[in-house]
Amino acid sequence: MSSTYRTCREIRNHPPGIQRTMNQHPTTAHASVCALLPAWQAADFIQATLDSLSAQTYAHFSVIVSVDDCDDDTFELCCAHAEADSRFRVVRQEQRLGYVGNCNALLALADADYALFAFHDDVIAPTYVERLVAAPDSDPDAVVSFSDVHLTHTDGREEHWVLNELDGITNPAERGHLMLAGELKWWVPNRGVFRLEKVRQIGGLKLHGAGEFSTDMPWLFHMSLLGNFVRVPETLCFKYYKPGSLSRSWAFTPHQRFEVLCACLRELWNSGLSSTAKLDIGAPLVHYLDQNRPQSGSPA
Repeated sequence: MSSTYRTCREIRNHPPGIQRTMNQHPTTAHASVCALLPAWQAADFIQATLDSLSAQTYAHFSVIVSVDDCDDDTFELCCAHAEADSRFRVVRQEQRLGYVGNCNALLALADADYALFAFHDDVIAPTYVERLVAAPDSDPDAVVSFSDVHLTHTDGREEHWVLNELDGITNPAERGHLMLAGELKWWVPNRGVFRLEKVRQIGGLKLHGAGEFSTDMPWLFHMSLLGNFVRVPETLCFKYYKPGSLSRSWAFTPHQRFEVLCACLRELWNSGLSSTAKLDIGAPLVHYLDQNRPQSGSPA
């Protein structure tokens, strides 16, 4: 990559297999897993995330932290942590990339069989990677495996997130329809372990007509067209909303939802599905979008 970032140090003293050429058909015993941590203005809370990554029991594991341009001590804290754990690599972006750009920068740096996004306000159980990377072994058509998520709001309220509607569904068109239905917690797999080489077909996260609003939905929708979603029915991820959490700043307007679904339509047409499968999913989506066009001049 070009010198748009600086590292606090190069990765050193890696255990064998941490960073290597990807296996054609990796098994759990040998597959490499890389956690991708996009960070920004997180000095007050990121240490818990870093500690939970260091506590992972899986052997062939590495972490890349990309600190977007910010004015707090996030980069220094991450570098200090990396000095104590050689599995970590930390880069600092010299120009503000935003959430989408920072995630894509991490995807470009990743070199592993599997990857996962480890968000800076999430804490994962020590067996998180070990349990999730084992799931695709029994399903070669799986593209992502994920656990249930426990959420804590800033005011102390708690929620339990479960996505089980996709269990056992092997038809990509059916998965795609369900992901667009809006009646399920489609965002849960965004914390899952995914097959990196297969997911590279998506081309990363993308901005759309409503900016960064729910850019993970078109990303996950396209992922659902690539392979099976495998749920590990355990609560292994713990999310903590912070006052500055990106999604808490969104208005969730009809215009934003319209733009997200238009972005899903783009992902559908750019996917590798057959033309008939694209029409099966796309026809009702186009009809919905046509019936729910935002009024001219509606704000995003």
